[in-house]
Amino acid sequence: MNAWEEAILKTYELLGGNAPNQEIYENVGKFIPLTADHLKPTVYGGWLAYVHQVRSHIANLVQCGHLYRVVRGRCRLTGQGQPRVNP
Repeated sequence: MNAWEEAILKTYELLGGNAPNQEIYENVGKFIPLTADHLKPTVYGGWLAYVHQVRSHIANLVQCGHLYRVVRGRCRLTGQGQPRVNP
């Protein structure tokens, strides 16, 4: 399993299985070390680099069925994603 995906899924679990993306960005550092490069602002919207990383992996996890997009900017863990958090 990708370290970013594992950290994101664990963050969802920490937040009760259902959370807005902003809360994921704020808490994912509890499960994956964020380096100075991750904390640099980007030219794409001025977001920090790791936010782009998280957004990309959230999209992948939705596509694989491990997360379900409740509404724009908010997802929840699925039954398929839960075992990946606690194998």
